[in-house]
Order: sequence, then structure tokens, then C-alpha cells
Amino acid sequence: MSSDKIIPSEIVREFNAPRQLVFDAWTQARHLNNWMFPMPGCKCEFVSADIIDGGSSLHKVTMPNGHEMWLFTKYEEVLSPEKLVFLQYFSNKNGDIVPMEHIPNWPKDMLATLLFEEISDDKTKLTFLWEPRDPTEEELKAFEDTRSDHGNGWGAGMEQLHIYLQSL
Repeated sequence: MSSDKIIPSEIVREFNAPRQLVFDAWTQARHLNNWMFPMPGCKCEFVSADIIDGGSSLHKVTMPNGHEMWLFTKYEEVLSPEKLVFLQYFSNKNGDIVPMEHIPNWPKDMLATLLFEEISDDKTKLTFLWEPRDPTEEELKAFEDTRSDHGNGWGAGMEQLHIYLQSL
């Protein structure tokens, strides 16, 4: 499928924090462990984090009910403090990529592009773009069919980031 037909999901959020800090919160495990989850009561543990161009990370999110979700991330571009580009996958604890259990035909390759814009010394605008890379017709349909829910995951994560940044 041609990627020029894909309209990325977009989340734009402003944070009352310096651009470098917001960028670091996305690229340093000591920060990520404190907010990279969808809701209060979850826990995040980065078991590996080589967040550089060509690097990767593996982390576990434990839900309040004890369910564990593993995510493997491949970093394509880490340009501090301006831009972060990565592919994120569902995985097992070994980092082996696995299909998403609850959405059949979910795209295997999900590309995230984050743009960090300084509004002032202590205010940052983050633009988060999320889209499937080279999806099949079925994968694109699964992405589009869930578009109205995309903000529930990453958008909820942005709220956790907001809370975390306010605590610093």
C-alpha cells in the first residue's frame, strides 16, 4: 500500500516544561519509567534502553490488574531536542515481535514521529504523529477502524507525561 494515502493520527499537546526536558522524558529510561503508561496505577519498566539512531528498547507495562504488556521499540532518528522517530511493536519479554492480541490485522509496523517545538523557555509544544508503515489493505483498515480510539492510548500517555513533568 502506498504511504501517501495514509493520514497519520495526530496529537498536539503543550507542556509547561523546557523543550530539552520534554525531549529527555521521551529518551531517558529514568524518566520513561515514571510516565510511559496509559493510566494511573500502571507501572513501566524499561529492561533495555539504547535510545539512539539505530538503537532499540524493550519495556514492560504492568496494568493495575496485573496484566503485562511488552513493547519493543526501534529508534530511527533521535535528534535532541527537536525530533524523535521510532517504530514500536508488541513483543514478548525476549523482545520478539508478536501480533496485537485484541485487534486482528493490527499493522505490524507502527511509526511514531515526535516534533518538539519551543514556545518559550518553559513551554513546549509536542506534535505526535502515528501511522502504519507499508500496511496491507487489512492493516490499514484496522488502523482506520480504530482511529477514533487512538487518543485513548497515546493521549492518555501524554496526560501521564503532563503529570510527571509537573512533579519535577
